[in-house]
Amino acid sequence: MTGEDALLVVEVADTTLRYDRDIKVPRYAATGVPEVRIEDLKGDRLFVYRDPDPKGFQTSLILKRGESVFAQAFPEVAFTIDKLLG
Repeated sequence: MTGEDALLVVEVADTTLRYDRDIKVPRYAATGVPEVRIEDLKGDRLFVYRDPDPKGFQTSLILKRGESVFAQAFPEVAFTIDKLLG
């Protein structure tokens, strides 16, 4: 299995945000995972990373409550950030 086999990876960060963002996200990009999300529970926001290449993700978004997001693999399905963060 390779990173390209995954359509979307979601990390839920309560105490691991820095590690997830600084260590895991670049590794996911290097293996070709097309989209990664980090739910930042303490910061009450969602980080979205898309368009991987060996140097990292080319697109990054930070979304807050009141906004919506869709997965590139499933563009017809949108979720509100409120619903994702609980």
